[in-house]
Amino acid sequence: MPHLIVEYSRDLEDEAGPDSLLAAAHDISMASGLFDESDIKVRLFPVDHALVAGKPAPTLHITCYLLSGRDQPTKKALNEALINGFAALVPSAKSISANAIDMDRESYAKISR
Repeated sequence: MPHLIVEYSRDLEDEAGPDSLLAAAHDISMASGLFDESDIKVRLFPVDHALVAGKPAPTLHITCYLLSGRDQPTKKALNEALINGFAALVPSAKSISANAIDMDRESYAKISR
């Protein structure tokens, strides 16, 4: 764990391509010291249209799904590391946000190969 879902305005690819965005999410997660590298999963979802404050503008949002059990300060620190890391990577983004969401540890299932 975690699963990081990065939704970003496609026009941000002029600053950072998909490989850079994937690497940033992975590297920031590793630097947090919270996860083993083998547990980090990152997926990108480019969007063609986005509004910020009612106007077209580049934006980026990271949803970080975590197994339940981490305290609020830990999740807040991870969110802040993510938004600060992405702010440096895509300075033209008008909005960068992150949210850590708990997944139920008892019912989570996966196959690792």
